[in-house]
Amino acid sequence: MEDNVMRKGIHPLSVHLGTAFSEYNGIQEYASNFDLKYSRVQLVEMVRGIKLYQGHVYKPERLLTNSIWQSGSVSILEPQIHNSYECKTGHKYPMLLIPSLINKSYILDLCRQRSLLRWLRSNGINAYLLDWGDIVKADKDITIDELINNKLCSAIKYLANKYSSNIDVLGYCMGGTLLVAANKFINEYISSIVFLASPWDFNAKPSVSSKSFARAVRIWSNIALSAIENKGVLPSSYVQALFASLSSEETVKKFIKFSTLDQGSQEAKFFVSVEDWLNDDVDIPKNIAKYCIEEWFIKNATFNRSWSVNGFSIDAADIDARVLIISSKKDKIVPYKSAMALKEQISSSRCNVIEAKAGHIGMIVGNRSIDHVWKPMLLWLRS
Repeated sequence: MEDNVMRKGIHPLSVHLGTAFSEYNGIQEYASNFDLKYSRVQLVEMVRGIKLYQGHVYKPERLLTNSIWQSGSVSILEPQIHNSYECKTGHKYPMLLIPSLINKSYILDLCRQRSLLRWLRSNGINAYLLDWGDIVKADKDITIDELINNKLCSAIKYLANKYSSNIDVLGYCMGGTLLVAANKFINEYISSIVFLASPWDFNAKPSVSSKSFARAVRIWSNIALSAIENKGVLPSSYVQALFASLSSEETVKKFIKFSTLDQGSQEAKFFVSVEDWLNDDVDIPKNIAKYCIEEWFIKNATFNRSWSVNGFSIDAADIDARVLIISSKKDKIVPYKSAMALKEQISSSRCNVIEAKAGHIGMIVGNRSIDHVWKPMLLWLRS
């Protein structure tokens, strides 16, 4: 990246800075752990960290993939393996990784140091990545019923038919919630399901923070729904502003830390890779955004068993595949109790749990992700 090019993130910058100032007392308490006066020094360091990030010369290398199936903007990606990810064979079933719709899919294939997709491949799992693409550009009027049946279910069936085999599926965040519905229609193609930080009870209280993401969505719902009607999409800036309002302290912490790093180090480059992904957000199609706000966040239709897709009731109790739930009490986006609500509705004899010790994104790309999430999941897949 050229020196005169400034990154898009963090955005909306005014919201991040404004919420940081509004949380002054809380941040000052955090800053007391340092031998510094907070009032100016800590804020200056945060802003310096943001400027260092925005002007950083490192350009993350996008790892190479091939598309083996496509429907509109949605595709199945097969990784081109580099030497550091020597492909092994041995596991019986292929696997499809399904990300959320809010950010780009490459969080599951972020960089050479952190790619769940390629790590699984190097450990004998024939893994593929579902990429939602720019759905707004391809099909701005798509409904959640069409997304599940025409896109998600079709992708799973394609991969199963390609190998004449059932497949394992992993859903990250919203991807896991969508998988519960997909299972209703194509359960005969699915061997095992991994729900990774997937929300199910949208009224569940957070374990580690007084601020609830789901509650914030409900508070912002009138503004968001009005924006959807006016703009025909849920703009990514609204979603980013919502996250910023919940994570002011985290923003201060991470950019202060970044400002202290050797800017040429691998740690600094990894920070840039994650932050670029966080800010590489996408607009959400109007029908899907409106549906999720009204049915999931306001009515809690998932947990209350009142969610229906194409006229069919969606109930987690109908899942008869093997299930692994990975959740964390440190997750500030999907509370531990929200993810664990799936276990309450799935037959316990077929459901296992891994309690991770990392945050929502940390479970995918954090320092502990490989030892505390990826390796235990791999053992479970092979069992």
